[in-house]
Amino acid sequence: MPALNSQVFKPLRKRTFEEVAARIREQIAAGGLREGDKLPAERHLAESLGVSRNTVREALRSMEHAGLLELKPGSGGGAYISNGGVQAIKVAFDDMMSLGIMSSQDLMEARIVLGREVARLACLRYTDSDMEAMQANVKQMRAAAAAGDLKLRVRYSVDFHRMLARAAGNPVLAIMTNVLVDITMNFVRVLGEMPNEFVIESRERMLTHLCARDVDNTVHEYTDYMEKVLRNYLRDVRLDPKQLSPTSAS
Repeated sequence: MPALNSQVFKPLRKRTFEEVAARIREQIAAGGLREGDKLPAERHLAESLGVSRNTVREALRSMEHAGLLELKPGSGGGAYISNGGVQAIKVAFDDMMSLGIMSSQDLMEARIVLGREVARLACLRYTDSDMEAMQANVKQMRAAAAAGDLKLRVRYSVDFHRMLARAAGNPVLAIMTNVLVDITMNFVRVLGEMPNEFVIESRERMLTHLCARDVDNTVHEYTDYMEKVLRNYLRDVRLDPKQLSPTSAS
């Protein structure tokens, strides 16, 4: 996407990085900046806002840590508007796991409860392109399993959850699904991928129920699948919370 014109950023009265970040947030709130948009270069932002490049750089880093910006290196890089803080939500959840505020059992329960509603809405709302994507995903997962590539099979399995959440047509549910899936993957990285031979058969049944717009069986199949998988990873798990930190996962 083209970079936003730097002229929308007016000089500041106080030269602090918090105010630089506040001005950028104002543009996001007003709709002047959307996910994927590129900010003007640091030099242009500094000139427009009447601050130093160091101040702009500090503001951009603070917004990157908050999950609102993605700073890409290289000649085609720069500061891009990210996904509205999904990473920040995930960090908060990771912190709760580390502090013992949220347990593996809490995570399992939340994923099952959320997943039921995601499956129900997806069955009612999915589009032709959603269905094509999910069918292609299951085909790729089957091929990865046949090739004995367990890591790739798991990756496709995880992607299916994200696709189903998008098909539900509710961005809040999609965000929460992404966050919970990412946290669950921390367990997978620590404990290792499990074969779970029933996954592909379950996915194929899910597709059949979705194609028929059969809400009850779609929800039942998804719930049964989630209970089996999460029980494998999370039942009676007693891991040091530090092991589940993304920084320690291999």
